[in-house]
Amino acid sequence: MHENNRVIVAGGGPAGLIATLALAQQDIPVLMLEVQPQPVDHRRATTFHPPTLEYLRQLGAVDSVIENGRITPIWQFRDRQEGLVAEFDLAAIKDQTDYPFRVQYEQMNLNKVLYRMLENYTHVDVRFGHEVLSANQDADGASVQVKISDGEQTLHGLFVVGADGSRSNVRRSLGIGFEGFTYEEKIVQYGTHFDIGAALPDVSGVAYISDPDEWCVLLHLPEYWRISFSSRDGEDDETALRDDIAEARMAAFLGQSGATVALQRSIWRIHQRVADDFRKGRIVLVGDAAHINSPMGGMGMNSGVHDAMNLADKLGQIWRSEADHSVLDRYTRQRRYVAQEDVRQQTIRNTKFLNEKDPAARRESLDAMRAVADNPQKHHTFLMNSSMLAGLRTANAMD
Repeated sequence: MHENNRVIVAGGGPAGLIATLALAQQDIPVLMLEVQPQPVDHRRATTFHPPTLEYLRQLGAVDSVIENGRITPIWQFRDRQEGLVAEFDLAAIKDQTDYPFRVQYEQMNLNKVLYRMLENYTHVDVRFGHEVLSANQDADGASVQVKISDGEQTLHGLFVVGADGSRSNVRRSLGIGFEGFTYEEKIVQYGTHFDIGAALPDVSGVAYISDPDEWCVLLHLPEYWRISFSSRDGEDDETALRDDIAEARMAAFLGQSGATVALQRSIWRIHQRVADDFRKGRIVLVGDAAHINSPMGGMGMNSGVHDAMNLADKLGQIWRSEADHSVLDRYTRQRRYVAQEDVRQQTIRNTKFLNEKDPAARRESLDAMRAVADNPQKHHTFLMNSSMLAGLRTANAMD
């Protein structure tokens, strides 16, 4: 087979790895290019929703996630002053999925599993230390300009998948806009081995805690608890990440001292952005290259996995001459709908719930959330949406 008869995947994060594996399992040659010199441990996304687990089962990668992750069927909305506001149990949608729970499992661990799986495919070429600078195309194929240690080179294929993150050079080279906004607040995140469950006995493994001045999110991972706070006005990043500041902040929240920072400390901005188009000719965007959103709801990485599976299916149809290139327009319609009308809207609502400052609006929001949790039908509908099942099914049914 000619070297250029392949798909080039730019980026070796979850979306790029999933796209590569899903293509490889259809006997499609893939060249995957990753800018880092080797796989990197990034403590980023941690939540795996039911449809993502279903996709991972399809790829043969779900067992490691479930066996090594923390299964979390129950999650909560809380208020820092009032305590529990609403509790949601994914067992309520067990009629809709084989995985009626979330799994808390760091994406870097999934990445390791996927890299190992790719070693079994001789038609997959993974190259580290390759920074994709741009993507181009003509009637016969697509190419990328790549920076390597000793210069630049051009690599050719039939299609290019841009999975190169929110600052995607692939997207920029296509001139595709990335409209949206950035929140003023940042997220300050600490990892701790402290037993938060003992300090807050009624807390679930996933809890979103509202407060007009300092909201926070709790995630119970297999090795530790991750606690994320909103940034404080006037506090610089270096100060926010100091041990004494972190310990005092956690003590004030937990009502007792003893929580220290372990494994992780980080700070970043929250963005809501969606690319104007997910496809231009033979070049297609997935994951953060196509959309980024507030992490409130744990939908970003999951959505990227769903992009990759959708696109790999359609590229497979083209490869087997079951469809022409117009099927990629359907990919854009389906996945841009999810990014714009489902994930974006849900994560904006979740963020607003956490940081609402107007007292009347806060009271209305808390009461509305309680009403949803207390009504079985609304509870079920809410879980179908927040688990990403409803949005995914609506999008996949679109022509």
